[in-house]
Amino acid sequence: MTRVVTACALLALVAPFAAPAASVSPERLRELLGSAQTAFDEATAAARSDPAGAAGLYRQSAAAFDSVAAAGVISAGLEFNRGNTHFRLGNVGRAIVHYRRGLRLQPRDADLRANLAYARLRVEPQLPSGESERLVERLLFFHYKTSLRERFWLAALLAGGGWLLLTVRIWRPVKPLAACGLTLVLLGATFSVSALWQLQAEAAAPAAVVVGEPQTLRQGRGEAYEAVLREALGPGVELRILESRGEWVEVRLSNGQSGWLPRSAVEPI
Repeated sequence: MTRVVTACALLALVAPFAAPAASVSPERLRELLGSAQTAFDEATAAARSDPAGAAGLYRQSAAAFDSVAAAGVISAGLEFNRGNTHFRLGNVGRAIVHYRRGLRLQPRDADLRANLAYARLRVEPQLPSGESERLVERLLFFHYKTSLRERFWLAALLAGGGWLLLTVRIWRPVKPLAACGLTLVLLGATFSVSALWQLQAEAAAPAAVVVGEPQTLRQGRGEAYEAVLREALGPGVELRILESRGEWVEVRLSNGQSGWLPRSAVEPI
């Protein structure tokens, strides 16, 4: 369940991924990461003998990791550590948020996938996903096993290489060049469509997770409306946001049911 990414490894990512507005020096980031790791390790060691003290240390660790993220650092390793810290605090919903954010950056990371699967076992109720969604994931495995960034790069490289071969084919009439070039262009187009599909899907219905206290899914915007489900949605339930109106959002669950939740009850991934 644990794998603490070192401060040096995360600091190596600050320069390329820091937000322009970030004004935190590398020394300060190193200090924050060091304190976060130290607090996490001390909390883990004290978890059995002093649960209350361990919880305080986990909160200290989470605050330090949050400060690093606020400075503009984008890293799957950072999201992994944030997820682990929240899981140890019993915040299953926020742990799942961070694990899924990490998987967006590194979809094939075995530790992130394992910890996400473990955290999902703690979620109530357990809502089955639709058979059609599972079929799509199996058929379009490349879409779910690669990050958006990877697909954009693959699309550019494959299409560029393909058009280069087709251009060379004009001057050198060798049949394999045309076949290879056309294949690369088609593969590049496939990855382009995959990336654009994800962007469109996330814009139309952003993924989110229930955080905080269990929430009743209602038929309308307000406490007066009837519940859609008899059981409240516990922290960690994953869903899609269909519409936002004031302090309420309309959501769709993995089993296809939809309803309304307070906006403050969900956190986008």
